[in-house]
Amino acid sequence: MSQRKNLSFNYPMTIKLANAYVPKQVYQEHYSPQQGLSKGTIFPELYEPY
Repeated sequence: MSQRKNLSFNYPMTIKLANAYVPKQVYQEHYSPQQGLSKGTIFPELYEPY
């Protein structure tokens, strides 16, 4: 049987694990709610059929 060792990770409280960068996006057009349901998005810029 394998023996597990107790691992301890002592990170400083001020450590920054990640930084997200999300640019502002402006969408000019949009689909109707019915089209959005069938296409999966209301924004034509995001619609990419398979």
